[in-house]
Amino acid sequence: MLTLAQESQDSIAILKQQLESFQYNKAINDANELLENKVKINDKDLIEIYRIKAIAQYSLQNEKGAKESFFNILKIDTTFTLDPSTTSPKIIAFFDQVKNDYLQVFESEKQIVKTKTDTVYIPKIVHSEQSTSELKQAAIRSVILPGWGHLYMGDNLKGTILTSLSLITLGSSIYFIIDSNKKERLYLDALDPSLIQQRYNDYNKSYKLKNISLVSFAAVWLYSQIDLLFFSGKNPLNISNVEFLHSNQTQLNFQIKF
Repeated sequence: MLTLAQESQDSIAILKQQLESFQYNKAINDANELLENKVKINDKDLIEIYRIKAIAQYSLQNEKGAKESFFNILKIDTTFTLDPSTTSPKIIAFFDQVKNDYLQVFESEKQIVKTKTDTVYIPKIVHSEQSTSELKQAAIRSVILPGWGHLYMGDNLKGTILTSLSLITLGSSIYFIIDSNKKERLYLDALDPSLIQQRYNDYNKSYKLKNISLVSFAAVWLYSQIDLLFFSGKNPLNISNVEFLHSNQTQLNFQIKF
């Protein structure tokens, strides 16, 4: 366990050893511990810590986390590049795409619209083509199976819960559809008065459980779509160009991009 008493260089050397020995989770955890006190770390060492963390995250297939770590590097130095002699081409290609996305957002935020002093603009939210593509893919997966889209976007906890609930409710729905149809036939075919009531009760119970399962699956499906589209970290709704003109006129323009 790293401590605050260790020098930055020694701590970074340990992180490098962990990365080279494939202790990715250990490297990420220790990097996070160092970053909690980043006010005491110079920019050069911060970049190195984020670099090690990003490569470890990418190696664990956590592309969302790796992208965030690379973004933190670019916030410090937009000219940063990875060393091709010590970094795999696959990671370099991923970083170059992240850098391109970051620079697009960075340039858009630098644009300042000159207007009257009594006009206030809310900046436009910009999504890169890659982000839009990811959202489309996530939405398609979510429609097919609730929770799959969350897993695709890197929200593993919520994605696992929603996927499990959807599989359980879908499975029970299929089971009780088959079971209620079978028990309905048995009830309709019953001729013995002593069996008619019993078979009706069995059919009625299965029929109710079928409806409960279907409603439960529908609720999970609907919640999954709403949460992914409106409350996820990257939502495809893009409200932009909001202008408040003077004190007695308001103009609202918005676009929904999907």
